Amino acid sequence: MKHIGWNCRGLGNPRSVRTLGDLIKSHNPTLLFLSKTLVRGDIIPNISRRFGFSGFFAVDAVGRSGGLAVLWRSNISCTVIGSSRNYIDMHILEKNIPSWRLTCYYGFPEKARHQEAWNLSRQLAQINSLAWCIFGDFNVLLYASDKSGNHPHPQGLLEGFRMAVQECSLTELELTGGMYTWEKGKGTDNWVQERLDRAFASSDWWRKFPLYLDLRMCG
Repeated sequence: MKHIGWNCRGLGNPRSVRTLGDLIKSHNPTLLFLSKTLVRGDIIPNISRRFGFSGFFAVDAVGRSGGLAVLWRSNISCTVIGSSRNYIDMHILEKNIPSWRLTCYYGFPEKARHQEAWNLSRQLAQINSLAWCIFGDFNVLLYASDKSGNHPHPQGLLEGFRMAVQECSLTELELTGGMYTWEKGKGTDNWVQERLDRAFASSDWWRKFPLYLDLRMCG
């Protein structure tokens, strides 16, 4: 099963839709998570049909910010059990595979709201006992090495994120793709690159699917 997360930065732009099509053609994902769609949820059915997905769920953008969507193929069954501006939480069922839980996540970009985001992660961890995987754009760094460029990430934010991961009893999964998933100022002295996208899983998930999931994050 192949999952892709893409921070699309607006599906109202035809260029973004073409880029999405190229991404889907290249990787043929079973499930696709889109963050920062910047569109109403009623746009997503057309996107789903255009690229051959059988199911979808969307969270509306608010004004010119946010917006989430998950699209999936017919060979899996996805039941949405909760959602907000920051996540879509689902039960996943495949043939001959035990039911498990996937949370597609988009964290608050404002540093002042990181504590709120970590508390949300703790709440999500308590919802049920299914094997659990959470992935997406957390909008915060886990280690100092996750950043290249000026102005080191505040140590308190690094420690806060690591503590939340530990309290949720999660272990990081390796993602396919480059070291960094976000950048600005490329080609200048102020070029900054950061790894904001990650995936984590519970111990139950690791025991059931030690070699199972292929996750790719695209900035």
